[in-house]
Amino acid sequence: MSSVNSIAIDIRYPQFFRQSSIDSSVEIIEGKSAGSFIGFINLINYTNIIPNEWSLNMTETDFKIQSNGLSYSLITTKTLDRERKNFYEFLINAQHLIPPYEKVSKLVRIRILDINDCVPEFNQTVYQTTMVPNVTSFTVNAFDCDDSNTDNNRITYSLANYQDLFHINETTGMIECIKNTHTYERYEIIVVARDHGKPTLSSSTLVQIQLVSSAHKNNRAPVPSSWLHTEQSPQNMLILAGVLAALFVFMSLFICLICCIKYKIKRCKEKHILTPTTTMISTNFNNTHSILNEKPFSSTSSTTSSNDLQQHTANGEFTRIADDLHFERTAVREEKSFFLRLIDRQHIATIFLDSL
Repeated sequence: MSSVNSIAIDIRYPQFFRQSSIDSSVEIIEGKSAGSFIGFINLINYTNIIPNEWSLNMTETDFKIQSNGLSYSLITTKTLDRERKNFYEFLINAQHLIPPYEKVSKLVRIRILDINDCVPEFNQTVYQTTMVPNVTSFTVNAFDCDDSNTDNNRITYSLANYQDLFHINETTGMIECIKNTHTYERYEIIVVARDHGKPTLSSSTLVQIQLVSSAHKNNRAPVPSSWLHTEQSPQNMLILAGVLAALFVFMSLFICLICCIKYKIKRCKEKHILTPTTTMISTNFNNTHSILNEKPFSSTSSTTSSNDLQQHTANGEFTRIADDLHFERTAVREEKSFFLRLIDRQHIATIFLDSL
């Protein structure tokens, strides 16, 4: 049986993993997915590999030890992300499975190297400010979560438009108006932030600039910071869209309610106004029809035979018959005129109700 003092844990890493001479840490590029192989672990007595009579464990959860028979492998359990954790230091413990259960440990250091996987991000998606040409300036800021000691984190600013009117410091992000147009218009310029990693990553933001004169700048009230730095985030846009949709639904229901009320009022007025009018028209029409039936004025019936005319003339009744006929015709004309007036009133009432 081998003594614990002569046993060591030997870890052999692939050749493409660089090992630091300062702290003996192994350097691994970030992005290794779960299940990736990191290195071989062996228990050795001088130069001999000891049979699988030992149990190995470790204190780090981002890695695990996998048995391969006579040797072991160090495997990742999560994707290695430098922005989440850039350095690991843990112990690998080995315990002999045969009494007296000797133990041996090995300190492992792993440093995660950065790759350019972070896009530069601005503090806001939209900036708003006022600016006096050749006098005042405005600064935008972007940050990159990659390693600050590498080109992946170094950002350069540039303008995508209005380069003849505005200038931006490529290092600090300070914007100046270098040309006075004396028009004092509002401009929307696009600022691009680009890192120096490989491949290069970039993002952009919108800066709304209102040019003003120096006198106007001195006399006007200070611009509220809420106006200067308003971020139109997608969450705010969704909330605004929801409020507008709810307002539209409410107004639609309100208009429908008003229309229903007006329709019911119109129906009630029709019942109270048109019903008596219709009854009067029907009554007068029946009366008129009765008169017309009683006294038809056809060419045949209105013509008095010569015998009857002579008889009425002889009896002195011709004048009475003529008077009766004149009276009846006058009554018929009055009835017809009354009937037409009622029809006109009904038409006027209908027009009035339709206008409501």
